[in-house]
Amino acid sequence: MSNLLNFIDPGKYYFYKSDIAGFVAHENKLGEYIENGKYGIIFDIFTLYKKRFDESMTLFNELLALDYDFNKDEYIAVDREKIDYPASPEEMRERWRKNIKLQLLNYLTTVKDVNEAKEKLRNKNRLNKKRVDEIDESKMISTFVNAFSTALDPHSNYLSQEDHEDFMIQTKLKLEGIGVILRSEDGFALVESIIPGGAAAKLPAAIQLKPNDKIVAVAQKDGESVDVIDMDLRDVVNLIRGKSGTTVRLTIFRKADESQKPVRMQIPIVREEIKLEDRAAKSDIYIMKKGGREIKIGYIKLPTFYLDFDAAQKNDPGGKSSSIDVIREINKLSNLNISAMVVDLRGNPGGALTEAVNVAGLFIDQGPVVKIVYRTQRMEVLSDDDPGIYYDGPLVVLIDRFSASASEIFAGAIKDYRRGIVIGPTATFGKGSVQEYNQLPSKKGAVKITTALFYQPGGTSNQLTGISPDIIIPDISAVWDIGEAKLRNPLAWEKIPSASFIPYRNYLNREVIGTLQEQSKKRVAGMKEFTDLNEKITSLKKLIATKEISLKEESNIEKHKVRDMEKQLKRENNNKVIDIKNDLFLREAFNITAEYIERIQ
Repeated sequence: MSNLLNFIDPGKYYFYKSDIAGFVAHENKLGEYIENGKYGIIFDIFTLYKKRFDESMTLFNELLALDYDFNKDEYIAVDREKIDYPASPEEMRERWRKNIKLQLLNYLTTVKDVNEAKEKLRNKNRLNKKRVDEIDESKMISTFVNAFSTALDPHSNYLSQEDHEDFMIQTKLKLEGIGVILRSEDGFALVESIIPGGAAAKLPAAIQLKPNDKIVAVAQKDGESVDVIDMDLRDVVNLIRGKSGTTVRLTIFRKADESQKPVRMQIPIVREEIKLEDRAAKSDIYIMKKGGREIKIGYIKLPTFYLDFDAAQKNDPGGKSSSIDVIREINKLSNLNISAMVVDLRGNPGGALTEAVNVAGLFIDQGPVVKIVYRTQRMEVLSDDDPGIYYDGPLVVLIDRFSASASEIFAGAIKDYRRGIVIGPTATFGKGSVQEYNQLPSKKGAVKITTALFYQPGGTSNQLTGISPDIIIPDISAVWDIGEAKLRNPLAWEKIPSASFIPYRNYLNREVIGTLQEQSKKRVAGMKEFTDLNEKITSLKKLIATKEISLKEESNIEKHKVRDMEKQLKRENNNKVIDIKNDLFLREAFNITAEYIERIQ
């Protein structure tokens, strides 16, 4: 029950304490209701939610008309776990007043005055009202199913058909559509960017889409145009996507500059299969000059462990997979006579478990990569069965707090085998559970069910604690205190016997790691850039850990430091594979790699 209420009203801005008391009375009967197919309580909860939402919109409109003093020093509590539901209309009113003031402060950093900020906020809540009104029985049931499943563990859940299709796109790195990334703003679907090589990128110059074009209507070939203003972005995307070879017509508004009226254009685009190459493995070479000689370091960035499951089941050699792409990148780098390889898994959330095994197998000889322990205590070992090593030179693996699941399988195997150095600002995310993915018939979506935990070859699991780096380099990602252990209802694990494998002796030992670590610490301590970074990390950690936010205008500047940091985490670096100018962590990782080469040669 608490999960369901958290899904519906996470900020506790709609339900009253008395509402919750009424719902909790049914908590111990939910199992009985489900068994008998009685979902009345779920519909009752949503019906009251919609009523409370309408009441809140009336309150919102009243409070938005007030004048706000942004020099007054007051605070809003943001720790949702410790905030209770309002007990009275007066308490609800005060909660909404502070919430509105906070949101206006946020808008005032990007708009010219408070009136424009109020208009932005008014539009946002108008769209929120539309989304709530659109909640139907199907949405209610799917929300309840997810609330129920995530009460078992954080990763068992139901996916709607749209979510399932998005998941398949992520794993296959391809879709059928026009090759445009959209964003939602003030009720409009705006063009964010054009995917290189996609259908939209091939249009004649006179009718090419451009960033910030507003899509106002969508039509299928010669059909009637459908107005998409105020439509949920997901629904707009569904209208635009379609089978390769079919035509979609977009009606757009384009504003050249502030002095001109928007130009209305209709653009026909023939859909095609779009390959998302920007999310595939990429490589480059970094050349360091050290001691009068050049050291060539190969670098592979792997955003996810992707796999075209359909192609794999059909043994289609043209199917996309991370392991095949990494082999291609290793070949390219090996032909350039590199002295070491860096595999960057920072921000890699995981993917196909088998791909983690296959990619790890490129760097080790035959042997176990991961052990899987099912709920029944049945144990399975996934191994690299191919004799030999595809790349046998010095190896460095980069991780951060956002490296999870399959990334942890790869990094954990490399660490247990002592095959390479693992470098990061923190341990990885700590997701060590295995999900079984089942597509439902008749386009009803899919379900993910946690069936097992995975373990590193040495018998420990990264579940909860993650994979710890051998060497720590400061990085802005360390600011976020996130991970599996911070989620609701995470699974616990116990150590199991080690698999049968022999760690390498010719790549690493404690002395080598210790020396490299000390040399890196000295470099980091002597660099002003790292000194400034560490001060920023300390400051931002304190800011994020604060359980209250100031509603005073100058205090809001601090919050935008967090936003700037979030943008930096995206590492948007003009499509450069290697960008040491903006990636201080990577620069030091290359320094460590160069010294590692010298130590083992």
